Amino acid sequence: MTDLATSVDVQTSRAMLRHMLVARGVDAEAVRLQNQGRVDLWLSCRGQEAAQVASAMAIGEATTIFPSYREHAVAIVRGIDGVGLVAQWAGKTFCGWNPHRHRFFPYTLVVAAQTLHAVGFAIARRLQSLSEMVVVYLGDGATSEGDVSEAMNLAAVEQVPVLFVVQNNGWAISKPSHEQMRTSIAERARGFGITSWSVPTEDPELAYLHCAGAREHVETTGTPGLIELRTTRTAGHSSSDAHTLYRDEHELAAAAANDPVQLYRDRLLSAGVVDDLWLAEIDRDIEAHSRAMVEAFGR
Repeated sequence: MTDLATSVDVQTSRAMLRHMLVARGVDAEAVRLQNQGRVDLWLSCRGQEAAQVASAMAIGEATTIFPSYREHAVAIVRGIDGVGLVAQWAGKTFCGWNPHRHRFFPYTLVVAAQTLHAVGFAIARRLQSLSEMVVVYLGDGATSEGDVSEAMNLAAVEQVPVLFVVQNNGWAISKPSHEQMRTSIAERARGFGITSWSVPTEDPELAYLHCAGAREHVETTGTPGLIELRTTRTAGHSSSDAHTLYRDEHELAAAAANDPVQLYRDRLLSAGVVDDLWLAEIDRDIEAHSRAMVEAFGR
């Protein structure tokens, strides 16, 4: 990776906060709809907005993304609205957006299957002389699946430009990461011959810079890379998961106190990067998303 830039510009900072706030609002409305029985299941991204928005913005719009099932903030960055995001979970459609237009494939509920899809897609594009960088999102629990080992090995052997973005939130449903592996995910990737990095995501701007560096490496070398984003899941694994039964109350309290959305909002407000009028405009945008979701699924 080349030397990281030292900062992001004001426009990027505002855009990151906007996407984080909208993603939080869409997520909250989806949770309410699920509680009302209007949505069958929901997997919240609450607490992971910084990791998702920073990586998605750093990746840019020219790449094709293969998500798992929790990348709602990534989808928001790609221009997908709340109605489109919730449609699948409400049983209305197989996919609530145009995957080709947004360059964002449908959610994959079969854990880790999308990693093989992403590598296969990258190989196919190369065979068509249309080589392009492909990005695949997965969680720490998915790395315990054999599909991920197969996908990383194939990507390394074929030397295709695939960036694996692993959101390590510390839990695979109720199984903590330290009981899944004895080394970091980034270190495991190096065993396959894949260049990798492991970075914290409490600071969205630092995460953005690291992800931009990883993207640049994959693009310029044409080889695979993996970036492990250490983040926190503040909600349950899904709306069916009673996570407070297996998580320590002090861990949950610390996660709430270090909420990346609130901290980044306060930071930019204090620095004068945004003001109350700007935030009020974002609130109106969130309300519009919520109204549209209620109209589509709340009856």
